[in-house]
Amino acid sequence: MRKLFILALMACTFASAQEAGEIRIKGEVKGVKKGRLHLLLNEGEERVDTLTSVDFKKSRFNLSAQITEPLVVQIVLDGYRGGFTLFVEPGEAYEARLTDDSSAYIKGGRLNEAYTAHIKKSDSLNILIGSLQQRYDSLRAASKFRSASRVNDTLQHNKAYLQRLTADFLAANDNIITAYTIYSNIMMKDIGLQEARRMYSSMGDGAKATHCARLIRERIKRLEETADNAVAPDFTATAPDGTEITMSKVPGKIKIIDFWASWCGPCRMNNPALKALYDEFHDAGLQIIGVSLDNSAEKWKAAIEKDGLVWVNVSTLKGWNCDIARRYNVKAVPALFVLDEQNRIIATGLRGEKLREFIKERLEF
Repeated sequence: MRKLFILALMACTFASAQEAGEIRIKGEVKGVKKGRLHLLLNEGEERVDTLTSVDFKKSRFNLSAQITEPLVVQIVLDGYRGGFTLFVEPGEAYEARLTDDSSAYIKGGRLNEAYTAHIKKSDSLNILIGSLQQRYDSLRAASKFRSASRVNDTLQHNKAYLQRLTADFLAANDNIITAYTIYSNIMMKDIGLQEARRMYSSMGDGAKATHCARLIRERIKRLEETADNAVAPDFTATAPDGTEITMSKVPGKIKIIDFWASWCGPCRMNNPALKALYDEFHDAGLQIIGVSLDNSAEKWKAAIEKDGLVWVNVSTLKGWNCDIARRYNVKAVPALFVLDEQNRIIATGLRGEKLREFIKERLEF
């Protein structure tokens, strides 16, 4: 059995007044004689709760757990990546065949069956749309424009049908299904603040009452922390000499928070420009705080020395697991935030001459 299960999706819950009930999931793990299964629930963007775990033998398993509301959960097998996602409801029983090929299934429960049926229809349409797209592109490449036009008509018709099918399905499910679908899209596409707000607002009251909606609100709140004019999230991290430095206590009329790393080529190439900027405007009130996403203290300190980074430098030495980077929603480095004297974010992503002019306007009288 290969180490890739079917795509793992995020978990969410539907807030309701239903009474608690036991869920039971039984089935087989194809190709694995024995092991340990876990039933997991996402409690946040990076928080996972284990509802239950069980050992199995002879490829057969039985899982059970007490829940108080419908959930979207994952069944995960020790030693294998990914998981199997399903909707569960209090008091329901499910039958599963866990494998990494097309014969995998989890049956049972009204919500689970409805969602599975919709995904099956959508997948079939997406396969057809992909085939039509390839045919259209091939005909266009061969300059067979009349035939391509006919294929395109069919292509656009099926795309519109898929959109209507999805819209109608979500409209009929102002509950966990809609909340889960929107939350999954937000997370998988790493959707930003404004679009996340719009998608959240589009949900009905039923969907907004779910645990998944709370997760969307949690993400929106985190993104709002680094929006323009927001007070920048404060943090404390370690300097190369071992002292603890708190960002808000670093004096400066203008502060630049620069996320970088010794292993980041573009970061290292940008350091001379930052150094020139610091030399020009430091006496007028510019301060730079370099937040390194390094894992190695030695490489971090060597880069500081080699590049002559004489400003404030800190790091958690956790690489991409750095809590500061997560709070600032940093997905790539270099990433730069400009703060005013009250630590409000007044610009992001500026580089080169645009950054210099921005700083010059605010520090020269």
